Amino acid sequence: MDLHKIFLDDSLYTEYDINSFTEEELLNILFHNESSTVNKIKTLDSYCPICEKETTLISSDITTSNFREVLLQINERYIGSESNLNTFLEECGTFERIFKCPRPNSNSTHSHIYIFRIKNSKLIKIGQSPSLADLAKKEIEKYRAFNENIYKELNRAIGLSSYGIGVGSFVYLRRIIEKHIVSPILQDLLEKGDITEDDLFQSDFKKKIDLAKNYLPEFLIENKKIYSILSKGIHQLEEKECNYLFPILKTSIEIILDEKIEKQKRELKNKLIAQQLNNFK
Repeated sequence: MDLHKIFLDDSLYTEYDINSFTEEELLNILFHNESSTVNKIKTLDSYCPICEKETTLISSDITTSNFREVLLQINERYIGSESNLNTFLEECGTFERIFKCPRPNSNSTHSHIYIFRIKNSKLIKIGQSPSLADLAKKEIEKYRAFNENIYKELNRAIGLSSYGIGVGSFVYLRRIIEKHIVSPILQDLLEKGDITEDDLFQSDFKKKIDLAKNYLPEFLIENKKIYSILSKGIHQLEEKECNYLFPILKTSIEIILDEKIEKQKRELKNKLIAQQLNNFK
């Protein structure tokens, strides 16, 4: 399992079976570990919203307990017990991990904080600051210049997902495809007379994608299942399933948008060069 993903990508209230971790992995998630030989989470590569830069955050020892202290307590209190680690961790309550921004003049406001708890043999991520939505703003900022409405929809989707609201996040991702990518092209084709009102009225949305396929991003045409998964998520899937799928679908939307941006840049460049060539006598 990618332990860093738990901190950097997974939404709040995501649950993990603690039996899916080794004891060492579990303790590394929950506690600061100063030992370089067994330290699996010494740093996190992330974004500092205060510095507004990508950075390598460093694990801080100003947390509830450190790795070595915990091992001593487990050995002293639960030696010989089959469920010694689980029992100890459930009794601990909550676990706070802090990662500091190493840049000069940074203070506690630059730190990333993650809070976990163990309950019923499940590891649960119950708190995080900055939120996943805050961390994603820099990543999606480029879409604001392309289309302000798309940026807002994507930002809302990420915000909902960061709080474990998977079904709601799917609504906004689907709106991006329907309202901002496919529908404008269909409207243009309708106005040109290339399709009719009957074509639109009689088509489900996947067929509408086929009607506009010559003008849509290639990734969407080759992966129409994106829309089907989003629709299934809204109508049938549980929150947990939607939260699991969200990073995949978010990246799919970003690939589609990136393709549209590249096409737009290429068309503008072609138009500019053509004008300059025509001006040459």
